Amino acid sequence: MRTKIDIPVLILFAGGLIFLASCQRVTIRVESIPQNTPKGQPIYITGNFNDWDPGDAKYQLNLAADSNYYITLPPGFGKIDYKFTRGDWTTVEKDICGDEIDNRELFTADEDTVSNNIESWNDLDPANCPRLTIVIEEVPENTPEDDVIALASNLNSWDPDDASITKITSSGTRYITIDRPPGVNNLEYKLTRGSLSSSESDEFGNEVSNRTMEFGKKDTIKVSVKGWTDKPENKPVRVVLLISHLPKNTPGTDPVFFASNLNSWAPGDKNYQFQRNNEGQLFYSLPRKKFMLDYKITRGDWSTVEVDKNGYDISNRRTNLENADTVVLIISRWKDLGGSGDDDMTIILDRVPESTPENAKLYISGSFSDWDPGKLRYKFWKDASGRYFINLPRRNGDFEFRITRGSWESAQVDANGSDMPPYRYNYQDFDTLTLAIENWKDIPEKEMDQVTIVIDKIPENTPVNDQIFLAPDFNGWNPEDRQLIFERLTDGRLVLTFSTNGNKMDFKITRGGWRTVEVNQYGEEIPNRTLYFGFADTVYLEVDRWKDR
Repeated sequence: MRTKIDIPVLILFAGGLIFLASCQRVTIRVESIPQNTPKGQPIYITGNFNDWDPGDAKYQLNLAADSNYYITLPPGFGKIDYKFTRGDWTTVEKDICGDEIDNRELFTADEDTVSNNIESWNDLDPANCPRLTIVIEEVPENTPEDDVIALASNLNSWDPDDASITKITSSGTRYITIDRPPGVNNLEYKLTRGSLSSSESDEFGNEVSNRTMEFGKKDTIKVSVKGWTDKPENKPVRVVLLISHLPKNTPGTDPVFFASNLNSWAPGDKNYQFQRNNEGQLFYSLPRKKFMLDYKITRGDWSTVEVDKNGYDISNRRTNLENADTVVLIISRWKDLGGSGDDDMTIILDRVPESTPENAKLYISGSFSDWDPGKLRYKFWKDASGRYFINLPRRNGDFEFRITRGSWESAQVDANGSDMPPYRYNYQDFDTLTLAIENWKDIPEKEMDQVTIVIDKIPENTPVNDQIFLAPDFNGWNPEDRQLIFERLTDGRLVLTFSTNGNKMDFKITRGGWRTVEVNQYGEEIPNRTLYFGFADTVYLEVDRWKDR
């Protein structure tokens, strides 16, 4: 028996399916954006549905309470090509290392909601690139043409291997791309011609410090090599003696000389009198030659010669005029003036944050200044190398201090932005103390929408199957919030990434209730932990003990 097909009914059925498909609406969800995305800046979707207009107000995504961005596209069917921008094509999305990506695509009949992650923006440095490319823009002219240039680093035990050799582009530019090993945050390296015996130097052949780079901040950096340690260029034709410090009781009108084997040790020879440079420092310039200079500093005769800080004669100073460049001198005391006014201690700030405003005024504040955060008498000065320093009179007993930029709102804080306890020393502990400033309280170094906490260590008696929770102030101090459970890494550490809001949070770690909250090693309550946002995107901590164990 043959079945008769009703053609009109079939056509009607097919048309109905097409109609239903054409009415399907797709919701686009963006679950993560780059951490350096400017706060409050809108995000748009653009594609073949709006003629690729990158800043179409109708296609601006909405930020929801769950920290995701959403937009529901108009009804349609078929293939949709699209990308995300922040309003124009200069801000279009890129891949995790800032490279071009293909158009995203979806078919309306496949899904109701499509999740997306934006990895970087065209106009901003990639924040999480798992690799780093070093481009060598310049090498010394005396670099042998056939020599390889290779990287010696903390990743290859400072012994360059084949994988550490730079490649050369068709235009002759040298470069090397390094994949970021798991768990490694920083690259420390030097450029070499195959080994550390032929490593990079300054322009005069002097050894330079290791270069450092933090993975994830940039995908490409450009460097220049000034010289090689085994192939030094010619040095400057003059050697400079520079006095960086005089005793405080040095009469301001007294000239300063050096007496040496160049002038038959004449203590007041005007041909060997120091002059002042633009920064007010005393200097004397000598021609470079093959000569060992023996000398002492005077104020015009041997009764005014320099001595040590206790008033005793010192040995002759010695400088090789063939090898030296700038010789920095410190005069501790004059023979005729005693030790009054110069039994000082020196504090040097070897490093300040990159965010420190240009020409910022820095102060030391402590028990000796009644904790005034901006007392002019206790302002730091800059030495010839640009480092901040201050000389303090030595007293008796202990003292405490902090470093500020003139107010307590601009005081130094630690790497995580938290307040630091004051430095504590005895006045006899040091002559020169070198410090590094991690951050300023009022200048977060980063704009972040999320932060990661890594727990490096928990008590050994922690039950294996217990979950670990973050109990912060922003959720009402809930000690068992299911949205704030730490995950375990393969190496046993615990990690939690969450969205930030405001400037800081107070928190504690628990195993799911206040009876299991963290305590100190003696079982005593600890103060709330505080995390200031904008200073570190990853914070590491340890738990000493649980209250119930």
